Amino acid sequence: MTTKQSKSIDAYLDGVPATHRAALKKLHWQIKKLYPKATEHISYGMPLFKLHGHPLAGFRAAKRHSGLFVWSSTALGTLGDTLDGYDTAVGTVRFAPDKPLPERIIKAVLGARAKEIKYRWGRKA
Repeated sequence: MTTKQSKSIDAYLDGVPATHRAALKKLHWQIKKLYPKATEHISYGMPLFKLHGHPLAGFRAAKRHSGLFVWSSTALGTLGDTLDGYDTAVGTVRFAPDKPLPERIIKAVLGARAKEIKYRWGRKA
């Protein structure tokens, strides 16, 4: 949704519409809190966190929603009915900017992805 290529997550957040900014800033903070060893990047124009060199999660503002991305349908598939009521696609959970994802959902989604990273690449997640 931002038109220029951001060089940092803070710069990305400064460029998103005010309607999306608060929820995405909160999401950014929550990811950092849950996975303090994850490294921050910008990839394909969106904020990305990597765990042990592998994509853990990213987020993006879209016109009518925001999204939390884990690039893994396998990870989301392990969550059973945890995501019932949320708009999901392959590796993505979408949410309205005025209804940020609750921390329990973020914990579940990122936890599933971290377990997948550990299983696939053999590192402690």
